[in-house]
Amino acid sequence: MPGTWGQTSSVWGNPADDRFEREVRPLLASHCQKCHGDRKQQGGLRLDSRQALLQGGDTGPAVVPGKPEDSLLIRAVHHTTDLKMPSSGKLDPAAIATLERWVAEGAAWPAPAPRPGVVKDSRKHWSFQPVSHPLVPMVGDKTWARNSLDHFIRARLEKAGVAPLPLAEAGVLLRRVTFDLTGLPPTPAEQAEFGRDPSYSRLVDRLLASRAYGEHWGRHWLDLVRYADTAGENSDHPLPHAWRYRNWVIDALNADMPYDRFLREQIAGDLLTAGSSGQTYIDHVVATGFWAIARRFGHDIDKDQHLTLEDAIGTLGQSVLGLTIGCARCHDHKYDPISARDYYGLYGILASTTFSSPGCEPKQQPRDLVPLLSPSEREKRLKPLDAEIATLEARRKDLTTQLDSLARAGRDKSSRSLQTIGAGKVAEGATVPLTGQNLQALPVKIGESLVLTILPNGNHGADTTRVEMVIEEVRPDGNAGRVWSLTDLLKDFHAANPHSDSLGNADVWFLLANKDGARLLPEKAGNISNKPELLAWRLTDNPSVLVNTSSQPVSAWTTLPAKSIFVHPGPDSPVAIGWRSPVSGTVRVRGLVNDAHPATLDGVSWRLDHQGSPQWGAGLLAQAGTSRSLATLDAHLGELRAEKSRVPVAFAVAEGKPADTRLHLRGDPEKPGDTIPRKNLDILGGQTLANGQSSGRLELANWLTAPNNPLTARVMVNRVWQWHMGRGIVATPSDFGTRGTPPSHPELLDHLAGEFIRSGYSLKELHRLVVQSATYRQQAVADDATGLFRGHMRRRLTAEEIRDSLLAASGEADASPAQAHPFPQEATWSFSQHGPFAAEYPNNRRAVYQMQKRNRRDRFLALFDGADPNTTTASREATTVPTQALFFLNDPFVQARVMALEKRLAPLPGNKARLDMACRLLFGRPPSEPDRQEMEIFLAGYPAADGASGSAWAGWLGVMMASSEVLYVD
Repeated sequence: MPGTWGQTSSVWGNPADDRFEREVRPLLASHCQKCHGDRKQQGGLRLDSRQALLQGGDTGPAVVPGKPEDSLLIRAVHHTTDLKMPSSGKLDPAAIATLERWVAEGAAWPAPAPRPGVVKDSRKHWSFQPVSHPLVPMVGDKTWARNSLDHFIRARLEKAGVAPLPLAEAGVLLRRVTFDLTGLPPTPAEQAEFGRDPSYSRLVDRLLASRAYGEHWGRHWLDLVRYADTAGENSDHPLPHAWRYRNWVIDALNADMPYDRFLREQIAGDLLTAGSSGQTYIDHVVATGFWAIARRFGHDIDKDQHLTLEDAIGTLGQSVLGLTIGCARCHDHKYDPISARDYYGLYGILASTTFSSPGCEPKQQPRDLVPLLSPSEREKRLKPLDAEIATLEARRKDLTTQLDSLARAGRDKSSRSLQTIGAGKVAEGATVPLTGQNLQALPVKIGESLVLTILPNGNHGADTTRVEMVIEEVRPDGNAGRVWSLTDLLKDFHAANPHSDSLGNADVWFLLANKDGARLLPEKAGNISNKPELLAWRLTDNPSVLVNTSSQPVSAWTTLPAKSIFVHPGPDSPVAIGWRSPVSGTVRVRGLVNDAHPATLDGVSWRLDHQGSPQWGAGLLAQAGTSRSLATLDAHLGELRAEKSRVPVAFAVAEGKPADTRLHLRGDPEKPGDTIPRKNLDILGGQTLANGQSSGRLELANWLTAPNNPLTARVMVNRVWQWHMGRGIVATPSDFGTRGTPPSHPELLDHLAGEFIRSGYSLKELHRLVVQSATYRQQAVADDATGLFRGHMRRRLTAEEIRDSLLAASGEADASPAQAHPFPQEATWSFSQHGPFAAEYPNNRRAVYQMQKRNRRDRFLALFDGADPNTTTASREATTVPTQALFFLNDPFVQARVMALEKRLAPLPGNKARLDMACRLLFGRPPSEPDRQEMEIFLAGYPAADGASGSAWAGWLGVMMASSEVLYVD
C-alpha cells in the first residue's frame, strides 16, 4: 500500500528511505543519539545505524524488525518499564507512534551515503540537462502513425523487432477514452451518438469540453498536492474553506489554464493581483490554497510549524519538480545535488509567508484566513472592525492579568488556613471513594469552603475524571438536614460560575483552575465534540469541568454516563470544585473519583481541602465580578468576530514578515545554524532574492516556470502520459533524481515536453496529442512485457470512478458542483485528540466533491486504494483483497444502487430490453448472446421472494455490478 516504510514500488522510488529521513532520523538525532551515538554509548547501546540497533546494548537488541511489542526501544519510549528513554521526559504520542510504525514495517534504514563524487556527478544526471529537441524518427511502416509521438514508439518497436497491437474496437475505445478524460462511463445516449458519428476527434473534443473533464483531472492534481478537508493534527480540525481551492483547480483545468500560469497562481497568486479586483482577485488568492492545505502536526500546531513547512516543501518538490527535496532537511541529500542550504533557502520563503491556521486542540478557532476582498475593499470594510477587536483584546488581556493577580493574592492570604483532610490516587480505570479526617462529622462555619482538587500525574493519565460530591448537614439529633450535591448544577450548568445551590443560596459552587492559586474557570463551551448534551466551563481548552446533561449515556471520546459531572486537568494545571458553606454547623461529606477514560497511563491524584478562611471565598467573589466583565467583553468580541466572519474568506496564504532563516542542525529547530539566504535550488540556478522585502514566493514561481527549467515540463508530460498509458515514460513519476528510474523513451519525453511548451503549456492539447495517437488506441493488454508500450495497459477503475459509475448507472448521480461541506459553526468547536472531528456528509455528487478526512479516511476510498491525503500520491496502487468482493456482496451502498437500477429498468418492456439497457449502462456495450443465456439461467434458478420477480433481477444486477467488466477498463 502507498506510504509504508517497507514499500519498494518503482512508482515511488524508495519512500521507506524518504520517510525515514523526514520522520525517524530527526527523532533519533534529537532525542537518542546524545547518549547513544558515536561519542557516548550509555548501556553499551548505539542508535545511529541499523546494525547497531539490531546488535543492541547490555540489555539486548534495541529493535526486532516487524515486532514493536518485542522491541526494547519501543518499550523504553513508552516509559512503562524501569527502562525509560529519553530520560529527560517522555516523547509526545505522535513521535512514539512514528517509531512504532517504523519498527512494525521493518525498521528500514537507508544505505550509507554514496562517495562524495557520486553527488557531484549527479549534476550530470539526465533530468538536470536542458530539454532537447529531438528529430521525429523515420519508421519503416509510415501508415500506422497518427501523429508525431507514434513515430518514437514505432521506431523502438521496430528496433526490437516487434509490431504494435491492432487498434481497439470502437466501443472499447469509446469506453476507454471517456473514462480516461472524464472518469465516467459513456451513457447509452453517448454510445448511440458515437455510433451515428464515429469521428474520434470530435468525441475527444466533446469530452475535453465537459465539466466532468476538470473534475476527473482535478482529482489527479489533488492526489499530488494531498488535498483534504481536515488538517491532520491530533484533533483533525475541519477546513471549512478548503473547497474553494478544490473548485479552483477544477475550474482552471476546464478553462485549459496554461500549466505555467496554473503553477504561478498556486505559488504566488496573491502577489500577481496588482490592480485587480472582483473575481480575478478572488481566484488568485484562492489558488494559494496549494500551500495552506499542508498537513498540520501534533497537539499545538504552532509548535510543529517546521513540520508543516517540510510537508509543503516536500510536496512542491515531488509534485512539480519530481525531486525529494524534503530529504535535505537534516543533511545534504544523499543521492541528488540538493543541499541542506537549498532546503533552508526554500524554507525561508515559506517561513516568510503567513499560512491560514485551521485551529487545533489548545487553539480551537481558525485564524489568518484570507479575506476575499481587494486591498481597498479590505481597508474600508475590515480596518474599523480590526481596530475595535484589537482594543477589546487588549482590554481582555488586562482583565485576565487582573484575574491572575486576584488568584495569587487569594492564595497568599489564605494559605495558613488551608488544611488537607483527604488525599489519594486513582489508578487507570479505577474508582475510589472520598476518605479522610472527620468526613462524617466536619465542623464548618459560614464562608468556609471545601475544595476537591484533581491533579494530573506524571503521564497526565485520566484526562476525563468523573466526580461525585454530596455534602449533608448533620443536625444536633444526628439526622440529615439540608443537602448539597454536585448534580444540582446539571439543571442550569451555564447559569453562572460561581453557581447557586438548589436551596436559593447564591455563590455556593465554584469551578476552578487550581494552579498558583484558585481561579474561576471563565469560559462557557457547548456542543462538545458535536454533542449538544455536553457542556463545559474551561480555561482555554483545559483545565475544565464538563457535564453530560442528558438522561442517557453519551458516546464521545469515551462513553459518558447520564447526568454526570467530570473534570479534566490540564497537563500542568489541577482542576478543582469548591463548595462555600452557606451554614455554620456540622456536615457529612461523601463522594467518589472515577477514571472515566482509561488510557494505560498513570491515572490522577485527588485532594480534599478544608479552607477555614472566609477570605478565600471572598477573593473568588472578587474574581467573579472581573469574570463577568470578561464575559461581557467576550460577548461583544464574539459579535464583532461574527460580523467579520460574514466576509468571505479563503484558506490560503499571504505575505508574512520577510526574513532569511537559520539552518536547523540535523533538522532540529532548537539547534539553529548559519543563516541561509532565500534562494532557488543550486541545480536550477541558485538565484537569490532581488528584493528581500517580500517572501520570495513570486520569485519561486518564476524560477519553477522558467522556460529553461529542465524539470517542470518533463515531469508534467510524464504524468499525463502515465495517467493515460498506465505507466510513465519515467516509471517513478515523482522522483526524477538519481534513484528514480531513467526514461524508457528519453527522446519521446523531450519531444512531449517541447510540444507542451510550444502549445503554450496547454494540457488539453497534450491530451489530444496522446489520446489521438495510434499508441493509445491499441488493443488492451494485462501487462506490457516489452516495456515499449506495445498495447494499452488494462487498468482497474479508481475508487472514485467505481463509485461515480455505479451512481451513474443507477440514475442517482448528482452532476452539480459542490461548495462547502456542512461543518459545525467554528465558534462551537471543541475537538480534541480523544474527540476528533469525525463527521460524515454523504451525498450523490461526484467523489471529487466528497469530504476527505486525513485521520479517519473514507472506508470506501481506503478499501479501493484511494489517495492518502496525508502524503503526495503519484499513482494509484490496485490491491486485490477479499473485503472488496464482500463490499459488492453486502455493503448498503451497493445494495442501494442495485435497488435504484432495478427501479430504473422496471418500466422497460421485458427482460430483453432490461438486459440491453443494463449492459449499456454498466458495460458500455449491447448484450451478447452469452449475456442473455446467463441471465435467463440465473433468473430461472433464482428463489423468488413471495413470487416477486424483482428480487431475482436485483440479484442479477448485483452480479453484473460486481463483474470485472464493470471494474476494469480495456
